Amino acid sequence: MSNVEPKPEEKKASTSDRPEKIGDMPKIIFFLTLTYLLLLIALFITYMTWSAFRLRVPSSLGPLPVGAVWFAAAGAVVSSLWGIFRYNHTWKRSFDYHYYIRPLFGAVTGSIGALIYLVLLNLGSKAKVVVDRDTFYVVAFVFGYADYAFLQLVRNVTDVIIKPGVNASTQNGQLS
Repeated sequence: MSNVEPKPEEKKASTSDRPEKIGDMPKIIFFLTLTYLLLLIALFITYMTWSAFRLRVPSSLGPLPVGAVWFAAAGAVVSSLWGIFRYNHTWKRSFDYHYYIRPLFGAVTGSIGALIYLVLLNLGSKAKVVVDRDTFYVVAFVFGYADYAFLQLVRNVTDVIIKPGVNASTQNGQLS
């Protein structure tokens, strides 16, 4: 099974072998994440109540309903809030940049994850699969929330498509 983390021999030596300092989370992370949440809520309310705005927004991006992008970003913000609540006193500063762009990254991972979901469903079926928008919303939210799961999915799909198959004679490092 593939892993997103590089193999030990692939890891490059860091400039410092000292362990990373752990401390309190910078308050800006909480306020920025709260701002993202409020912006997403405002966007949702605007979309639902202002018909002129709703008419200017496309209903889909190809086979993906445009709302999936919102749900993916919302999943990322929920994930960020969980991380803040869980680790606010044991914060690793190396995560700061991840939290700065988390909703954007979640929007991408959730949206692409929903498209991969559709492609995999179609690959496993003889007839074209039609997925309703609510299913896209849930899949986008989950992959926006769980970016590691998205990265693992991409790694697994890549392994299936690009890597050659392994047969019994090559599995133990012996060629037939």
